[in-house]
Amino acid sequence: MSAAAPGPSTTLSEDDLPPLFRTSDRSAILRQGESFRAVRRQLSVLLAATTAAMLAERLDSHVPAVFATVLYALTIAIGLHTARRRARAQWQAHRAVAELLKSLAWQYMVHGGIFHSRVVNADAVFAERLEERLREMRKVGWEDPRDGAGARGEGQITPAMRAVRAKTFEVRRDIYLRERLLEQHAWFKRRAGEAHRASVHWSSVTAVLTLLALVSAALRATGLIGAWDLTGLLSAAAAAGVAWQEVHRHRPLTYAHSLVEQDLDTLRVEMTTTVTGDQWAEKVAQAERLVSPQHSDWLGRFGS
Repeated sequence: MSAAAPGPSTTLSEDDLPPLFRTSDRSAILRQGESFRAVRRQLSVLLAATTAAMLAERLDSHVPAVFATVLYALTIAIGLHTARRRARAQWQAHRAVAELLKSLAWQYMVHGGIFHSRVVNADAVFAERLEERLREMRKVGWEDPRDGAGARGEGQITPAMRAVRAKTFEVRRDIYLRERLLEQHAWFKRRAGEAHRASVHWSSVTAVLTLLALVSAALRATGLIGAWDLTGLLSAAAAAGVAWQEVHRHRPLTYAHSLVEQDLDTLRVEMTTTVTGDQWAEKVAQAERLVSPQHSDWLGRFGS
């Protein structure tokens, strides 16, 4: 069956979603990678600078002191470059736009939320809501990559989206439950597991480094070790581990994604068994609120 006329057994792809979604999704992935690489680079250089400074003190040599000076200056330069690039802010902006497009597209296709079956002109409502939300995103620095009026408003509605919207309630329900809710449930479950494993790993690493710093400090205090005091270096390494965890937000995301996974599973069962056509639009809107990044961020505040 062609992409323009999806049926109950058809798998919708990203090509069936608004073009701006695909553009924003790619930009978000690129900016996210750039942001993480910048933090990793800065922390690595800072640790190298700390190591060089320790060697300069213990060896009473100018060579490691020069290296330490250069590395500390490089750390500052990396920080300034990162601040100018605003990779993290751009990543979050593009991700917000991508998720906005995806959510509006699904609600439009399956008659969810404000795109319920009683809407006279769903295309016009889609265009109005989309451009309204994108104007808000421009205020926080998002740059619109679209060229020409044809890519705006209703130009973001693909033939596949219109085809799904024209289907019967039963077909639209099956498509939404299979392609959206099941996919999102699996995604949140997978990400919760990944975040949990990463949190355990980095918590263990920082705990070991902190313990080694404690042992080093104790040995130094009792005079059992002489010039080679590794307390400062180990402490810096432990702090870098904590900073890396904060950047990735492993623990908050584990908490948030686990809760969303549970709520989605409950809602999916309800929408499969008891939700009628009259309740459908409200339940779809509820599902889209659950999978929104804003909801995960709000839950993550309680899991910090």
